[in-house]
Amino acid sequence: MKTLILTLLSLVAIGCNKQSAITTFREDLKLLESVEDLTILQDGDAMIAASGAYQGRIFTSTTKGINGRSLGYFNRGLMGKGSSLNNLTKLGGEGRMWFGPEIGKYAIFFAPNTPQNAHTINVSPDLDTNLFKPIAKTKHSITYGNRMTIRNANSYHFIVDAKRKISLKNKTNIEQELNIQLNEHISHVGFSAETWIKNMNQEQWTKENGLLSVWDISCILPTPLTTVIIPSQSNIDSVSNYFTPLNSTRVIIKDNIVYYKADAAYMNKIGIQPEYCKNVFGSYSPEINLLTIVKYHFTKDSLYVNSQWGHEKPYKGDVINIFNGEVNESLDRAWPFYELETSSSAKELQPGEEMYHMHSIYHFEGDEGYLDNIANQVLGVSIIKLSEILK
Repeated sequence: MKTLILTLLSLVAIGCNKQSAITTFREDLKLLESVEDLTILQDGDAMIAASGAYQGRIFTSTTKGINGRSLGYFNRGLMGKGSSLNNLTKLGGEGRMWFGPEIGKYAIFFAPNTPQNAHTINVSPDLDTNLFKPIAKTKHSITYGNRMTIRNANSYHFIVDAKRKISLKNKTNIEQELNIQLNEHISHVGFSAETWIKNMNQEQWTKENGLLSVWDISCILPTPLTTVIIPSQSNIDSVSNYFTPLNSTRVIIKDNIVYYKADAAYMNKIGIQPEYCKNVFGSYSPEINLLTIVKYHFTKDSLYVNSQWGHEKPYKGDVINIFNGEVNESLDRAWPFYELETSSSAKELQPGEEMYHMHSIYHFEGDEGYLDNIANQVLGVSIIKLSEILK
């Protein structure tokens, strides 16, 4: 089981190469030159590098123009080998489409009638090789999509029309969506990924055959003091835990807020069940004065696919997940990032019916006092007092 977990992590966490702590957006664009349909969306100094063809993927972003810090993580080694077109599931990025669940009776990581172990991982080919086609384009958005076939371990084949819209947000968008005010002391970038999947089978999707969730994953470069901040809508006293032991050096719960250390120095993952979730959470990296907010489409439905190891409840899964990577040569781990993840609910779609998920990222860089105002308004937490809270 340990070997299986580590091998699957190399897919889900994009086991890749080391990346320096500071890379400029310009430097990353140079590495991305070979990407099919690379698109730069820009509004002032806010920039994102995306590809609609690569299944509506955002590779990275910056708040400070072409020479600003590149904030997202993607598999730089894979890009250098020129094999990214056949390995989309390993490519990473600051925004990418995925589907759940990853393991269990309805897993999409394994073929039917196959023991689920490290030697039998077999992702549906369309997840690795299916390029999307253009549907629409504006100055600040691209929309792409394609037909996909997704197989699960229960021998069911989902025929899906997938569509994904990537949008760069301007200052007014960000202020309205987060109910905040920005000024010249804060640099910013905001973008959203909207995903639609439509049932193109001739029959209804059912719980008995297995269901899909839309899973959006953002890989972000951390600092040693990066802390994820997850407000809860009710009394929360625990989180789902994956892969490795969890203690108070990693997670603290105070006043219905979960604080999680995301420093890419200890491989671990946590999850938040739907009854505790709000539609917003974030992270803060004090060394570089970077505040990140995630806002996502949350409908409080009853079915969420379960990707926790050894589960017996396939539709009792998490909505929010945070993966913390690790760089450890002795264990052959090279995951210098953390992930901010959200999942849609699962639905028993009728033929022709579709489901929707939206996942938005907002980065803010600037004076800590101004960032503290945003964190207080959006997350209900003072980042200036964060070190005291975590004592």
